[in-house]
Amino acid sequence: MLDLDPDTLLTTTRAVRKRLDFDRPVSRELIRECLEVAFQAPNGGNMNNWRWIVIDDSSLIAKVAEIYNGGLDDYIETMADTGGYPGAVVPGADLIGDSVEHLRKHFHRLPAVLLPVFAGRLEEANVFFQASSWGSITQSVWSFMLALRARGLGSAWTTGHLWREQEMAKLLEIPAHYTQVGLFPIAYTVGTDFKPAYRKPSAEVIGWNGFS
Repeated sequence: MLDLDPDTLLTTTRAVRKRLDFDRPVSRELIRECLEVAFQAPNGGNMNNWRWIVIDDSSLIAKVAEIYNGGLDDYIETMADTGGYPGAVVPGADLIGDSVEHLRKHFHRLPAVLLPVFAGRLEEANVFFQASSWGSITQSVWSFMLALRARGLGSAWTTGHLWREQEMAKLLEIPAHYTQVGLFPIAYTVGTDFKPAYRKPSAEVIGWNGFS
């Protein structure tokens, strides 16, 4: 375990792409340990209506990588109609682009990948059910990323493959009534000296007793 106090752990757990170690194996026991930490995150009604799919077979990861990259290609095609990448105005956006491209190129080399799913589809759901469903699993995914960081590993929150969600469901035999949350690389990091990232000043985003 790294010697990180809680605030340092929370503020330096980054989306890691360029500094993932694609050659170092990650044991199933370590992944299970991190998942068991994640399971203790808040979970609406304690329903546990989730499934956590860990992919560590190299030939299967290669197929997952194809779907991931194909989904990102689909997304990039839409940018011409929407004015480009919406995060382009954020400081360091060019570095994010380089980082994403690096992961795309090496995704098939990952030691393991996590794909969480939860029961239910939200296409026709109202805002309450949407918030309740996502709010019963996203905090567990974040806890998983924190647990990885504390142990010298890293991940990144990726959703590009969801443009081809049905392809992934077919590949991994995911039942039709489950929703895929994202795709999360699992690997040791090259070094552990991560720092806080750019965020807007708190005065710009905090409202006291109202929106303004």
